[in-house]
Amino acid sequence: MTPPHPLSAAALFSLKDWIAVVTGGGTGVGLMIAQTLAANGAKVYITGRRADVLETSALAHGSAEKLGASGGSIVPIVMDVTSKESIKSVVAEITQKEGHLDLLVNNAGVWVDRVRAKAEDGPEAFGEAMFAEDWEGNWQKTFNTNCISQYFVTAAFLPLLAKTVSGPAGRVGSVINNSSVSGFLRMTQNCQFSYNTSKAAFTHLTRQMALELSHENIRVRVNGIALGYFPSEMTTGASNDENESTHSPEEFTQFMAGMGATNVRRMGSPQELASAILMIATNEYIWGTVMIVDGGIALQVPGNM
Repeated sequence: MTPPHPLSAAALFSLKDWIAVVTGGGTGVGLMIAQTLAANGAKVYITGRRADVLETSALAHGSAEKLGASGGSIVPIVMDVTSKESIKSVVAEITQKEGHLDLLVNNAGVWVDRVRAKAEDGPEAFGEAMFAEDWEGNWQKTFNTNCISQYFVTAAFLPLLAKTVSGPAGRVGSVINNSSVSGFLRMTQNCQFSYNTSKAAFTHLTRQMALELSHENIRVRVNGIALGYFPSEMTTGASNDENESTHSPEEFTQFMAGMGATNVRRMGSPQELASAILMIATNEYIWGTVMIVDGGIALQVPGNM
């Protein structure tokens, strides 16, 4: 059989024999990423707190029939990213089974709440609503999941990622941090201060890890992807029996118009996310980049790109 042309998509984006971990991989964006990696040959461990959700996703989307002839596999494994003991247990299991890790995707995230008033309500009402937010249940939980946990997950998997370069393929281990365009915006998107701030912190953590882990004694690539809106339980409120979500473009267009992004008329598709993920994962000349994939939101509302 004639091998593919070295500049063909099949050659450029093949993940055959890769080992990957996707946190929060059971639903939404995490599941899209897991499917992308597995469809291109990787063995993908999807993690999360809900075993039933992970198992459903692995069965529904990880079969040879779904992934195709060049596909890999999807393996469910329970891990709470906010628990060091849970993280250590999973790292130990993957160390025993695989011995290295090609790619870690820090995807797990949470949206908890927003301020229940607006600036136009005046200083008393707005200040009272801001002060009424739950310190631990909202702010601390949001930062723990969206930023702090990613630091500890990456630290725990770092030895496995660093071992990849000494393997047969000689590739450099890679981390992709799934942040959000919300971390680049000055606007609060209807007063979701805690979420946007946590994503800004995660984006900066990505830049710092990219520098430190590029050291010659480690040689692990770290990049980020800052997404706009993609269908997930976080953005649509629900998912189907196969843990996939859909949205109404008409309702979404109205939602975006209310924030001033009148040219953004739909959420992103799995294919649009997949092409970005594959490019970052396979291109070993990309170090320390945070790629915005948002349909143009950051072009239309106040922010810092």
